[in-house]
Amino acid sequence: MSQNKNTGYIEGLKRFALNRPVIFSFFVILISGLLTEIPFGRIFVSWTGRPGDELVTVLIGHTLTGLLLVWLLLKLDLFKYAGFTPVRQWKAVWLVWPFVIFTLLNLDSLISGSLVIDTSRPALIIIYIFRNLAIGFCEEVMARSVVLVVMLQKWGNTRRGVYQAVLVSSVLFGVSHIFNLLAGRSPVLASLTQMTYSFVFGVAFSACFLRNNAIWPVMIMHAVVDMAGGLHHIAMGGASQAPVANSTITQVVTTLIISAPLLLYGLFVLRKVAPVEKPGSPEPLFNSM
Repeated sequence: MSQNKNTGYIEGLKRFALNRPVIFSFFVILISGLLTEIPFGRIFVSWTGRPGDELVTVLIGHTLTGLLLVWLLLKLDLFKYAGFTPVRQWKAVWLVWPFVIFTLLNLDSLISGSLVIDTSRPALIIIYIFRNLAIGFCEEVMARSVVLVVMLQKWGNTRRGVYQAVLVSSVLFGVSHIFNLLAGRSPVLASLTQMTYSFVFGVAFSACFLRNNAIWPVMIMHAVVDMAGGLHHIAMGGASQAPVANSTITQVVTTLIISAPLLLYGLFVLRKVAPVEKPGSPEPLFNSM
């Protein structure tokens, strides 16, 4: 009786997710955001110090939340659409090349020598690397494997529906970064800018996810871009001495101008994503023409 009841709850949740994907996605993002804010790092502060405890909080929170989202995909029978495909099934990995450029742009301070990595704390560097891998894992599973997939199941049987799913899921992905503002990690202007360019990145990530038939490449590039952009965490002087990104109008305009072409790139790449004839068809969910 109990097993049948649990099955009924899961089927009900799946129907809700596929019939009301925007509302379902809102709650997925809200719960995921709250889970990643749990201060796990306080347990390790005596060992890691600062900013090590903050990095550990992000590492543990995002890893556990990402695994919980994978479990959700399995329970809702959507894992087969989530992009966890073997390498032999990847189709167009080269499409992630713009993210390589953004990685190099984020490394400008390291290349110029204005930022120097603090190699005296190797444990902190290792934590930092895994922290960014955890962010890439969690945020891509959330935004692409869960949110985008349920929207594609609802709207993805037309080309217009594919674009609609990508744009709406990317808006929600951008808005999800409001937690940085609510938690006091960044001021209003910087947070609004991050939400805007996260939307742009979301469109490009979604396009590469669908064209590649794989989530792994965008996970990796997401992590690498973030890793290059946050090196102040492991730099000499630490994060406390790093200037706040996008805190001036000039910085904001520059950031948006640099990231804007990525939106056009994502929409261009999407043109070869063929919609399925009907949602719920056998995998793969989408094919490139």
